[in-house]
Amino acid sequence: PLVLDVIKGHTPVILTTSFRDFTQVCLDVHRCNSRIQPGTPSHKVLALKNRLKNVIIKSLAEKPGRHYYQGYHDVSLTMLYVVGERLGGAVMAQLCDTHLSSHIKENLEETSKLMGYIIPLVSQKCPELADFIVNSDAGTMFSLSWIITWFAYVITDEALIYRLYDAFIVSDSLLPVYLSAAILLYRKTRIMSVECELSAVHHVLHTLPQALPWESLIQTALELFEEYPPAVIKTLPVKQQELILKVPRSGYLDWSRNWASNLLHLAKTPAGIA
Repeated sequence: PLVLDVIKGHTPVILTTSFRDFTQVCLDVHRCNSRIQPGTPSHKVLALKNRLKNVIIKSLAEKPGRHYYQGYHDVSLTMLYVVGERLGGAVMAQLCDTHLSSHIKENLEETSKLMGYIIPLVSQKCPELADFIVNSDAGTMFSLSWIITWFAYVITDEALIYRLYDAFIVSDSLLPVYLSAAILLYRKTRIMSVECELSAVHHVLHTLPQALPWESLIQTALELFEEYPPAVIKTLPVKQQELILKVPRSGYLDWSRNWASNLLHLAKTPAGIA
């Protein structure tokens, strides 16, 4: 909270169905059980989920133009666990103006643009890996859950999630992009061991191993940031043609999980591709 200049927390709010995305928030919070300690009494689970809804709704409803997206609840839950409901809401509100500002827009375009920086970054260090991914037509949808949840959606170790969040909060908002590139570079051999086609490559990219050398990867990401700062990566040649799908905010993570099959289906439906 001090790093984000958050001194006073938010006053807890009474949940209201008038909030624009109330129904979707409830659905996502209801199914976030994987990050709740097994054996927690049901009444404590219910209380935790109500506090999580408060954090989400209060931080988004504070200013017009802030839209809920599937995955925002993962970031909010992390803040709730670490600093509690009052400060958690204040921290999330601050992040909406800074690190998460690209993701709370009405559509996926700004987030897709950030994801599009990953392969150009990789190409600076390993052109053959970048070409392999580009030639497979896998795109960068595999990284969507990494970017918009700060990896909380794909990591099972809460302590590791907190470590990554520490790094992200004190760094530029694009550090998750640099970390994504660092992960690809580290996994080069595994990625290039599969057939160079959409489904196979997307699967290996999307299936993130838990036992990665995370401290080393964070360091690699920071080194990439120093060598290719945001002003530079925005000028790097983009080798792939990214497709921006008309995906509802509520379905971002579901879409990323089934990206390959969805893309093949939509390729036959021009109206589904923007």
